[in-house]
Amino acid sequence: MCDAISPQLSDWRVQGPTLGKVALNITVHQWAAENGGINLAVLGDKAVVDRITTKTCSDVRTQALQALELPDLASGIAF
Repeated sequence: MCDAISPQLSDWRVQGPTLGKVALNITVHQWAAENGGINLAVLGDKAVVDRITTKTCSDVRTQALQALELPDLASGIAF
């Protein structure tokens, strides 16, 4: 997840939170598909994204939260 989010941070800062949140959703679902097709599991427990990023790349998570103006990444996952 960290490797998927990190390269997008600068784009999210430029695009703003609305477009950035769409990109976050695409990123999360692509990551879930590439990791065993766990998309439905992620939708059932959106906070898993926060747990993973807090544990493995808290700095990337913090930058993503700032760029997307979110309290947590789970709040930005809509679909």
